[in-house]
Order: sequence, then C-alpha cells, then structure tokens
Amino acid sequence: MSFIERMKAAAADAAQPVDPWRLRLERVRGKVGFDGLERISTQTLLDLLEVPQRERAAGAYRHLAKLMSELGWTAVRVRDFTRGGYKEQVRGYVRGGRAVS
Repeated sequence: MSFIERMKAAAADAAQPVDPWRLRLERVRGKVGFDGLERISTQTLLDLLEVPQRERAAGAYRHLAKLMSELGWTAVRVRDFTRGGYKEQVRGYVRGGRAVS
C-alpha cells in the first residue's frame, strides 16, 4: 500500500463520526474480583453515561451491549442473595478471562 493510499484510508477513518458513548466506555474500569475478572453492572454504566431513567429502554441497552462487546466485555447475569436475604439478579459485563454466568 502506497503512502497516498494509507493517507486516504486514514482520512476516511477520521471522517466517520465517533459514538460519544464509546469514548467514555473505553476508559471504564470495573471492580476486580477474587478470581481476577473485572466486572461492572449495566446500571453503573448507564449512570456513568448519564442516561436518564426514562430513556433506559431496550434501544439503550442494545446500544450499550454492542459497544461493550466491541470493547472486549462479555455480558453476564449474576444471581445472589442480598443482605436482606432476598434473591437478586444483576446484569452486567465481565472481562479479563472466561465469562461464567
């Protein structure tokens, strides 16, 4: 590939609009657990992105899932008991190893 072709390809990449969520999500760091996996909940991500509760519909979750998978995160569901003894399911993302749900 010649220098001019590389410059044209770089200009074409730069001309494409960048998703504003992606810029924030690239810097996101989750909590690292005892097993070395990094985890973060979906609600925490939407809070960081400053998405209002009334706009947290299916489209927002699909958009988030697409971006997170592009960034190397895997969607998971975790079921556990809360301090009050109630069973709770939390959806989120994990990276840094094999995802186990």
